[in-house]
Amino acid sequence: MTWIGPAFLYFSYFILGYYAILYSSYLYLVFSSVYFALARPRRARLAASGLQFPATNVPAVTVLVPAHNEETTIVESVQALLGMDYPAFEVIIVNDGSTDETLHELIRSFSLHRADLVYEPLIPTRPVHGLYISTLDPRLLVVDKAQGGKSDALNAAINLVRTPWVCCVDADSILEQDALLRVMRPAMEDGRVVASSGVVRVANGSLVAAGRVTQVRLPHNWVEMMQVVEYLRGFLQGRLGWSWLNGLILVAGSFGIFRTNVLREIGGYSSETITEDLEIVVRIHRHLRFKRESYRVVFVEDPVCWTEVPASLSVLSRQRKRWHRGMAETLWMHKDLLFNRRMGLVGFLVLPLYVLEMLSPLIELIGYVVVPLGAALGLVSREIFFLYLILTFLLGSLLSLWAVLLEEYTFRRYNRWRDFAWLVWFGIFEFPFTHPITVVWRVMGLYEFLVGRRDWGKQERVGFQHRRTSRRTP
Repeated sequence: MTWIGPAFLYFSYFILGYYAILYSSYLYLVFSSVYFALARPRRARLAASGLQFPATNVPAVTVLVPAHNEETTIVESVQALLGMDYPAFEVIIVNDGSTDETLHELIRSFSLHRADLVYEPLIPTRPVHGLYISTLDPRLLVVDKAQGGKSDALNAAINLVRTPWVCCVDADSILEQDALLRVMRPAMEDGRVVASSGVVRVANGSLVAAGRVTQVRLPHNWVEMMQVVEYLRGFLQGRLGWSWLNGLILVAGSFGIFRTNVLREIGGYSSETITEDLEIVVRIHRHLRFKRESYRVVFVEDPVCWTEVPASLSVLSRQRKRWHRGMAETLWMHKDLLFNRRMGLVGFLVLPLYVLEMLSPLIELIGYVVVPLGAALGLVSREIFFLYLILTFLLGSLLSLWAVLLEEYTFRRYNRWRDFAWLVWFGIFEFPFTHPITVVWRVMGLYEFLVGRRDWGKQERVGFQHRRTSRRTP
């Protein structure tokens, strides 16, 4: 059994090499965010002074909102959308076979009446039952259709779009009043932009009135709090760096804009994966790189979209398993793009790192068992074990803490010292205590991909208005 010792040792080296590669990419993202933080005051002044564009120079946008069983949040979301500061936009809500009161709430709140409009399915979708227009606001159109999933609902809306740009928003999301103008700014300044996305933040715990986040507060429990830190880390660090390299392959499904003609050229959203927001951007990269067109997919740090996140471990686990399963589906669908010379940086750097990210929970979970066991049995040296702990937990905590400090230095959405203290606390302890839990969920998501599971799982919404009545944990 002399092979056991070397096997433990070599696997420990493998784990350390994995973390070295992973954190090398994270280091670039941190440097990108440092540059952003240092340049923020100047960028803020430029953004504030340049938000007013002549109405004739602002392209028209249609906001697309797929909704399935969203009765608790749909009215606030639509109110916020209709109240945005933007010269020319329309809103299309797609009721995707809801079994609750989603459609009834829309009809009652916005005085909807059935309209005799022509629906031409340029992109094939499930049957459309009816089209409704609002007598209170002619910019609002509601589509009632058979359930076909989020991708199918978005495709139904794309078939009805008359504007050169679309903005895809989740029904449980609330955009800030100037968010659409800010996210469209790169497209107005650079004709190569085909997609743009902004920051998504956690609305849980905040006070929402008339479709607006009127008071920003931290959530009620640790499950929601850990997601606040995760969202800060993912958006303020991850998206900035890839955007600057034109290697961004994920535009948040809860808030992103696209050129309408590009979406129609590639056939709309795919129903072959549950992470349609990831797959659609990968397909845009494929389409335009194969056509050898110059284009950009960008992330803008200023526009903010507030969204409701899971408040319980059971719902959060289903979401994280679904996300990881969808990532695996998308990477498998586009496996021919890996190291494809026509894909440039996306094919040689971004997609391989996503493959590593897909496999990472399996590697980490095995490492949680093998490395400590090897150290306990004396098969792995103390130095390697401590280096493993540093790479596994300490650096992850530092990344989370930096995301919190970056938020405080640049935007300060959470402007109470008590909130900042709780953010720092969770920034330090979120990674070592909650990351192992998400690793297990992601391994389960990988298993679901391998066995071919396709369903979304049950989703639960609490709603924005009811959150202030619950007892706060922080």
